[in-house]
Amino acid sequence: MPKHRSGKKLLSNHQKSWLWGTIAVWETLQTGRWPIRELLLSDQASQQVHEDCRQLAEERDIPCRIESARRLEQLSKAKDHQGILARLGPFPYAVLDEILGQLTSASLLLMLDRVQDPFNFGAIVRTAAALGVEGVIIGTREQAAISSHVVRSSAGAVNHIPICEVDNLQDTLEACRLARCQSLAATMNGTHAVQDIRALPEFAHSPLLLIIGNEARGVAPALLERCSTTVHIPMQGAVESLNAAVAAGILMFALRANA
Repeated sequence: MPKHRSGKKLLSNHQKSWLWGTIAVWETLQTGRWPIRELLLSDQASQQVHEDCRQLAEERDIPCRIESARRLEQLSKAKDHQGILARLGPFPYAVLDEILGQLTSASLLLMLDRVQDPFNFGAIVRTAAALGVEGVIIGTREQAAISSHVVRSSAGAVNHIPICEVDNLQDTLEACRLARCQSLAATMNGTHAVQDIRALPEFAHSPLLLIIGNEARGVAPALLERCSTTVHIPMQGAVESLNAAVAAGILMFALRANA
């Protein structure tokens, strides 16, 4: 099997070890999957959710302290911290073998090939979690890392879906094939319209792996060569292409709706 990572050390950039924003911190606290080392609240934080966060942190023995809003801004390098910061431990990456071992004929996995915009990454994860996608696979090269920006743009959804980081997407694609997955690369001129895939006999009763490519260059040729087929979104207007996050959402919805 390809290598996978179960966690990372705290990111070397001090800013990236901090998560800020009420929804993102609350979701991370609630789920309890991603270790929080310390919680900081502004001395001006007065919303009920701030008190809820403080109480939950105390219940879980997470150190909590009150600081000035200015100090929170200095630590996060952000003015929109909303009065709350969490210092994070290693992100709990999922184990690929465990994801593949739980697949059914209706399962849908998502592979991101060098998606570099953290806001696209977060939006894609949020949609995947909302649609019940069984897992998201990312590479270690040219890929946006899970950061505060990704967590916030996902509205904390990174805590609700298995995310697996692998060293080699090509090897992982082969591992998915051995687990009976049919792989679908999203391209502008894909062989099949995405909504028709499940009607084809070879794709009707197999777990699917949807591959979304880099925002500018699409899916890498080496992955395209190894895919079962390619899919596209039928376009009727004058616009020929979509933002990566929007396209991913449409594709995932179509595959889920026709499962």
